[in-house]
Amino acid sequence: MSREEHARDGAQAAIGDDEVIDVAVVMPRGSTKSGILGAAVGAGFGGDSPMAWGVTGGMLAQRAASASTGSYPSIVLALTATRLHVLGRTSTGIVGGWKDLHPVAHIDRANLTVQRRHSGTVRVLELTDTTTGNTLEFEAMNLGGLGLDDLLAELA
Repeated sequence: MSREEHARDGAQAAIGDDEVIDVAVVMPRGSTKSGILGAAVGAGFGGDSPMAWGVTGGMLAQRAASASTGSYPSIVLALTATRLHVLGRTSTGIVGGWKDLHPVAHIDRANLTVQRRHSGTVRVLELTDTTTGNTLEFEAMNLGGLGLDDLLAELA
């Protein structure tokens, strides 16, 4: 089973009866930059294993940045025919973390506007609920994101 299939199954379990059409994984705004800085610090102190310490430093920095803002370290966006669901993911490892997704918010597709822009090496995604004016900001790396391009195409 692929990562996207695992993500879709986890999202479906969290949402219930509303059929999930597509999923994407994004990060809370600011966590990617924190991860890059953490990776640089980890690699600098890595001794014989700078790569392993760089990865560890990056993951720890992302988690610390998310925790400091009261957010989940990773977010699954789950698209259905009528809504975009925002689900918190407590585990950010490459394997696992799909079985325990937590509903955070949802926006009816009819009331959703999407703004996209770039900030350095990341894509910034702003999801606005036009009925409330509330905007949720997320980011994704330009390469290696899970399903974001497909999900945005479904919204267009």
